[in-house]
Amino acid sequence: MAFMWRGFSNLAEKFSSQPFLRYLLVVPFLVVFVIGSYNLGRISGKSSKVNGGEDSILSRERRDVVNPPSSSPAADPPPPPPSQSIRIVSSAGGAVYIRWGRTECPADSDAVYAGVVGGSAYGTHGGGSNPLCLPMNPLWSNFNENVEKGAKLYGAEYESPSGFDFANVGNRAPHDHNIPCVVCRSPTRNSALVVPARNVCYDGWNAEYTGYLMSGHPTHPGRSQFICVDGSPESDPAGFRDEGGALFYNVEGVCGSLPCPPYIQRREIVCAVCTK
Repeated sequence: MAFMWRGFSNLAEKFSSQPFLRYLLVVPFLVVFVIGSYNLGRISGKSSKVNGGEDSILSRERRDVVNPPSSSPAADPPPPPPSQSIRIVSSAGGAVYIRWGRTECPADSDAVYAGVVGGSAYGTHGGGSNPLCLPMNPLWSNFNENVEKGAKLYGAEYESPSGFDFANVGNRAPHDHNIPCVVCRSPTRNSALVVPARNVCYDGWNAEYTGYLMSGHPTHPGRSQFICVDGSPESDPAGFRDEGGALFYNVEGVCGSLPCPPYIQRREIVCAVCTK
């Protein structure tokens, strides 16, 4: 320490005796002071700008809270182009069925048309087996009345009907009377089903009408399909003259291959037309 102190004392004496050395010692301090002051000023300026910017942002936010900017009502979105338009598909029904033996449809169905039953004559071997509900306003296309046609179409008659309610035919069995029909459409249902051997529809199905199964006689050469004839039949007032044609009889069960019970021989087979 004594050595260092002596060195410092000698250096001080030299500076005091030589002014030029004093200047060399003072100048670096001045340079450092000037540069430090300049940098300090720049830092202070930046800080004030930042603070000023924050103050401006805070001031704007306060103004927005006190006086919120007015917003114009949102405009309605433009309508979609035609290719993107929404289509609503109707889910209406359309179950179609024939009410054999009547001229009017049930209350919940619409009549497409009413007519009379037609089919092949009972004594022929050929022809169609399916009965038709023929409209009473036929139309014609090309025709030739001079040539007899091979297939024939006849009217249809009840034959010894039993089990029915005959209130619509004067409380008398309409034996040999022509059979009317009507084509019906249910606007609220989509499916139609003929259920044999039941006069009550299964759960979830609606009964359009009930009645009895009828078909051709087993001894006749011609065959015909089974139809469900309404339980309260009507007849064509003009058709009661026993003119033949397609004849329809009640259907009964025959025990053997048909399980008895539950079926019972000689009983008339009932039926129901159901929709859903």
